[in-house]
Amino acid sequence: MPAASLKLVRIREHFEQTCQEQESFILSLSSMLKKHGNRTVPIKKDHREQLCEMAFAVLFTAWEQFLENAFEHYVVDAPLASFKSRHRVLVMDRETAHDLIRGGRKFVEWADIAMVRERAKVFFRNGEPFESALSAVSNDMIKMRILRNRCVHFSQHATEQYQKMLRQVFGSGRHLSPGKFLLDAPPIGLSSAPNAQTYGTVFQFYGAILTTAVSQIVP
Repeated sequence: MPAASLKLVRIREHFEQTCQEQESFILSLSSMLKKHGNRTVPIKKDHREQLCEMAFAVLFTAWEQFLENAFEHYVVDAPLASFKSRHRVLVMDRETAHDLIRGGRKFVEWADIAMVRERAKVFFRNGEPFESALSAVSNDMIKMRILRNRCVHFSQHATEQYQKMLRQVFGSGRHLSPGKFLLDAPPIGLSSAPNAQTYGTVFQFYGAILTTAVSQIVP
């Protein structure tokens, strides 16, 4: 296996490890204890939900980092890969790839799945190896981004988008914290994926969605 491919595999494995760690963490919340005077008691439900929100923010950040790192490596490694690059600039290192992708902007947006797909089509023929993996999960990724934003922001816009998403999922308004939503079993309206209801929590389902996409981008 070429050295460049080994780097990509390590990028994939880093995400997979982060996902496994965060899933293990949220599954441990139900049995997590704290000292209360002379007693040891379970942590409060509100605290479990807040910790779950933090874990999801970590997971989503790891996903963004994976996309950025994999994209940059593929730009550099395009001559060695099975797909074809669309750009005509020979890129020798990741720093040059980063500057080329940034295109003079202060930062590159990796949370918006539509923008990532368009960027992939600019750099790679047919947008591969990103297009097939991302198009399959685009609707789920839109929900994940809204959920992440509500976990880390308290703005009116983030709240309104989150409430709109809940109405789309449940068919009516619900008052659920993001942590409660993530810790609950996947509702029927969550995803078009046929196996969504086989997962114990929404968090686990979303972890599986991301892990599958990652394995398709870096086989």
